[in-house]
Amino acid sequence: MKEILENLWSEYFAEKCAVIETAEERAAIKKTDELHKKAKELLTQEQNITLNKYVEALYDSQGLFVKKAFFKGCEFAVSFLFSGKA
Repeated sequence: MKEILENLWSEYFAEKCAVIETAEERAAIKKTDELHKKAKELLTQEQNITLNKYVEALYDSQGLFVKKAFFKGCEFAVSFLFSGKA
């Protein structure tokens, strides 16, 4: 089952969920971009490199937890459906 979820995640959901569709999503991306540009202006090159590595580590951590939540949600849905209580 894990392989099926991996394929579903990597081939469908990750691609579909990465599409920016709403005004709220566009505003969040715009704010992130503006703050990144401001930080880049204020920090030294070494500080920028360190900050970028930190942000990448946050993205990696967040990605792992989002994927884990997706897998757990799918597993719960399947077990709930097959428990006969649906």
